[in-house]
Amino acid sequence: MIEALAGSAVWAVPAQCGPHARTADAAALTWVEATGLCETTEESLGLARIRPGLLASWCHPRADTADCALVARWMAWLFLLDDRIDESDLGRDADRLDHYLADPLGVAVGGGTASSPMGRALAEIIDRASHGMSDSWQLRFRRHIADYLSACVWQAAHRQASQTPSPDTFPVRRREFGAIIPSFDLVERTESGCLPPSLYYSRPYQDVLIAAANLVCWTNDLMTVEKEAAQGDLHNLVLVTAHHRGLDRHTAARIVAEACEDSLLTHERARHALSSLTRTRDVPPRLRQHADRSADALIGWVRGHLEWGLRTPRYDDPSGTSQTEAS
Repeated sequence: MIEALAGSAVWAVPAQCGPHARTADAAALTWVEATGLCETTEESLGLARIRPGLLASWCHPRADTADCALVARWMAWLFLLDDRIDESDLGRDADRLDHYLADPLGVAVGGGTASSPMGRALAEIIDRASHGMSDSWQLRFRRHIADYLSACVWQAAHRQASQTPSPDTFPVRRREFGAIIPSFDLVERTESGCLPPSLYYSRPYQDVLIAAANLVCWTNDLMTVEKEAAQGDLHNLVLVTAHHRGLDRHTAARIVAEACEDSLLTHERARHALSSLTRTRDVPPRLRQHADRSADALIGWVRGHLEWGLRTPRYDDPSGTSQTEAS
């Protein structure tokens, strides 16, 4: 139902694909094979089709070769884990999933040595991503990964009980099980620096961050609603809205599209507030520039994710209609 975004201001957001997509794809696929992450040939072929390096290049167009490859590894790890959760009984058995995720969760919180391919691969990603980054950033990145893994168990518990998430709590959980916040942490890395806590946790930057995160999640839900409805998975804002308001999907999709427009306005206002904050606090020019670049990169991530989603079969619906055809 990406057509609900027809005429949206999101299409006016500048989009750029970096030059390292194919190199990053190759690096990610080689790494996945070396780490033993793929359990079947189908997983390997599926990962090659959806191109994690292309996503990294669209969402981090200024990343150098090494950082683009790092982001591609992170995306590949997420895709493999998400598909195992979403497309098998593992994602509908919270106790079993909690046990399965214990190893990567232990890695995320620094509580032990990895014992599984998924855990060892995550440990390598964290180690690579942490190089040259501040202690504060490293702890934040680990915490956000842990939030993602815990939210996956929350999602499984709702599926297991056949419960539609509450519209009040769903947006927060959607950002968590969508892994968008740790993915956004990598923006600071590819934009060449760490934001200090005084800026990262400031209200303007958090408003910028959350608005962009919501946009990624909600535009994703517009792209995936038919696929998830066919699978009986209600963890989609369109389906949550339709259920709780007694609406058909097309009407609910229009409401979600309107929420996207509101988030674009929120991001724009917060972006101006952030610039005012850095000026009035006499923030050093270098740090002010980094905060501005990071804020702009977050909204660019939204458009980059859309462009990638329209170019790969990741979000094609069960009828066989591609997103490009649907749009």
